[in-house]
Amino acid sequence: MKFLLIHVSKDSLGTALQAALKVISANSSSRVLSGILIQAQTQGLILTASNIRMTIEYKLPVKKDSMIVHKTGEIIVPARYFYEIIRKLDPGPIRLEIGETLILNIQSGNTQFRLCVLDVVEFPRIQYIDHPNTQRINMKNTLLKRIFKRVVFAVSSSETRPVLTGVSLQIDNQSIRVVATDGIRLAQHVVESVEDYGAIPLNVVIPGSTLEDLLKILNDDADSSTELEIGPKQIRFTSNGLRVQSALLEGTYPSIDNLIPQVSLSEVIVKTDLLLHVVERISILAGESVTLSVLPSHTLSLVSKTAEVGDVKEEIAMEQLDGEQFRVSFNGKYFRDILRVMDSENLRIRFAGKERPLVIQPVDASSSTLFLITPMRTQD
Repeated sequence: MKFLLIHVSKDSLGTALQAALKVISANSSSRVLSGILIQAQTQGLILTASNIRMTIEYKLPVKKDSMIVHKTGEIIVPARYFYEIIRKLDPGPIRLEIGETLILNIQSGNTQFRLCVLDVVEFPRIQYIDHPNTQRINMKNTLLKRIFKRVVFAVSSSETRPVLTGVSLQIDNQSIRVVATDGIRLAQHVVESVEDYGAIPLNVVIPGSTLEDLLKILNDDADSSTELEIGPKQIRFTSNGLRVQSALLEGTYPSIDNLIPQVSLSEVIVKTDLLLHVVERISILAGESVTLSVLPSHTLSLVSKTAEVGDVKEEIAMEQLDGEQFRVSFNGKYFRDILRVMDSENLRIRFAGKERPLVIQPVDASSSTLFLITPMRTQD
């Protein structure tokens, strides 16, 4: 079915295209997978993009002022070219039409493009989750984005251990727990549940790349919710016309409970924004290593030296110190990433020894976020 004629506003189409483009690789060798499936139906327009592992579907319902379908049909458009064309058009309505040949006519005002398109036969369609053990959960968008944003930055970028490229999601009728680690840093966030999320406990690993894309396109509206459908091998997020489906990662996520030091030799409390600004300044000249020292003057010293570039040092006041002085080196970029997702006015740094991970937590007693960063070995 190739015939298609619609009128759609530039803003509506642009928003849908930006969401769909998240899964399309610029280096894809498949013409079909470098395209977007456009389906014009009587209820509206559906845009679908897929890279096999992950699929994004975006629905634009018929609206008198922004979306009208005159003829139904479906085609595959080359994603990058189509998006750039739409982006460069003047604001206002856009006419999309295709007749008997695989040529899409795109018209806006006095501008007209003719774009070669593909037949839809080979495009992979969403295989809807249909399994007796599928769990369905509704979660406010604000909560979903908050819990995953606090941990997803810590997933591994290495495929050596594929399960670490994902975020562990554990849900029972008492709590939601998300964990991410790359073996050097770790992020954990726990939410005490106020809702019953079902009798069957959930323990799955979601690809970090899926969550990163989802967080970018999910609506921030406080009244919006997302339905999570979690099967044995797939997860699907549905919210306000947006549907994101992804394969889950196979394998058992490592237990982290024995990694968290239970006893500290020293605890430091410092203002979060102040420490973040210092770390960002140090990063201008920083190599991989940043050294943090607790000085007798009850100040924190941060030092970084980079051969053939220079060095930098800055001291800041602490709010509180309990225990002994200490000195530790760690990856400055990883430390900065942790500080950027911290939403507490003050943070606590717990030192348990040079061979143990540094524990970083919000001081806010109501928060159950925890971060670990493994020290770097130095000669002194």
